[in-house]
Amino acid sequence: MQKAKLALRFAPAFRRAFCAPQPTLQQRAISTPTGANTEQPPSVLRPIGSNRKVAPSAGEVGTLSWPPPQAVHAVNPLPETIQAWLMDFETNDPLEIIDVQRSVFAAPIRTDIMHRAVTYERNMRRQGTHSSRNRSQVRGSTRKTQPQKGLGMARHGSRRAPQFVGGGKAHGPVPRSHETEIQRKVWLMALRSVLSVKYSQDQLVIVDNMNIGSPKTGDLMRRLKANGWSPLGTSKQDPSIMLLPYMETESPSELRNLSLASRNIQGLSIMPANDAEVYQILRHDYLILDRKALDLLQSILKPM
Repeated sequence: MQKAKLALRFAPAFRRAFCAPQPTLQQRAISTPTGANTEQPPSVLRPIGSNRKVAPSAGEVGTLSWPPPQAVHAVNPLPETIQAWLMDFETNDPLEIIDVQRSVFAAPIRTDIMHRAVTYERNMRRQGTHSSRNRSQVRGSTRKTQPQKGLGMARHGSRRAPQFVGGGKAHGPVPRSHETEIQRKVWLMALRSVLSVKYSQDQLVIVDNMNIGSPKTGDLMRRLKANGWSPLGTSKQDPSIMLLPYMETESPSELRNLSLASRNIQGLSIMPANDAEVYQILRHDYLILDRKALDLLQSILKPM
């Protein structure tokens, strides 16, 4: 009963606030000056007694929905390419200046990403053939060595237990694979980082081709010394020159002399550009690419 009285008491106030009479056409014409803009922009707030909409409808164009918001893209002030020398492999003379992709040879150097790639590649090289014999595989009797009680010594069972000499190995290594997984984009980022390191440290050499006329090791060694790429003074575990040519097949005919001449040179390695590895590039002092290998790496490593 009290609720009904309160509703009747405040009903006129609600009617005055929300149900105000609409002005007629004549009243609108009198109140609006000639030539004035009668259109009103839609408003989110609705004043008391107003006949405007709360928001523009889906079919109308209002000031709140037009123009649509534009996406803001940052503009990179740096050019897309950087310059590098194209050298002659036999004489180390500069031939021309070429453009290489900045996103490949001047990418951010991420040591953490390179560490992940090196760990992945080295785990792939592990054979995983380590093995040991447990107590069920060693030779020996399984009978109880001594009575359970009465001698005052520790309780023992078989002589093949790990605590005895000649017994099995407890929790020993077993043959398994050490391979780990890495995302392809992460590995490509690591390869871009290591190429950027070689470029920034002036250890990247781009040549026109790697064709040599003689398969003799002495001729190739003299050429490397004359060009300043001599691998002498390094150990077998740390070679200093990495040749990364483009190979369509496993043993192309144009690179046959190079592969024969480089077999007996300490500190010199050859790897196809298709099989480039982060670890192998890092452990060499100089990285030598030919023009075709450069185009291949840029097509693979260029970010989408």
